[in-house]
Amino acid sequence: MGSGWHEWPLMIFTVFGQCVAGGFIVLALAQRSSSIGPKSSALLKGDLRAEAQQRVIACMLGLWVLMGIGFISSMLHLGSPMRAFNSLNRVGASALSNEIASGSIFFAVGGIGWLLAMLKKLSPALRTLWLVVTMVLGVVFVWMMVRVYNSIDTVPTWYSIWTPMGFFLTMFMGGPLLGYLLLSLAGVDGWAMRLLPAISVLALVVSGE
Repeated sequence: MGSGWHEWPLMIFTVFGQCVAGGFIVLALAQRSSSIGPKSSALLKGDLRAEAQQRVIACMLGLWVLMGIGFISSMLHLGSPMRAFNSLNRVGASALSNEIASGSIFFAVGGIGWLLAMLKKLSPALRTLWLVVTMVLGVVFVWMMVRVYNSIDTVPTWYSIWTPMGFFLTMFMGGPLLGYLLLSLAGVDGWAMRLLPAISVLALVVSGE
């Protein structure tokens, strides 16, 4: 009987991808363009200044490290990096190709934008655009993960509403906790920070775990 260890790389890629997408949304919502005034407002803290915003940006490194680990795990599951590249040959026709393509775009746009933000090469308007676009790409990435499993009608447990619910509930469980950790490392506090663990607990309850 197999031990199932060969599935761990795929599990790491899937869970890390969902958590990073959710965590990015939390960190993105913690900021607003500093062009509004000398002191920008935030959803998680009412007086998130420009220097605090930069600390939040710096802590996003944790997201991209996890995403990198996830993609390395994905390549281990496929057996070789070339198989990962070859899987992109059927983008638009294959759910697996769409998953890898959407994840790569999310990783690339998020990572390159993060580097430019760290180097202070993004204007407030461009940084806001980057945050919004990357949030959307993260949600698309999770949905493409869902389609890999939810499109297989020969597996009844996957071919149901519970598959998308499970994937997005994982995003709502892991994302807020990851965001809470990174915001804490960035020195962000405020009453609304308490909502993040509550969201994770609520998602856990809904999932029935």
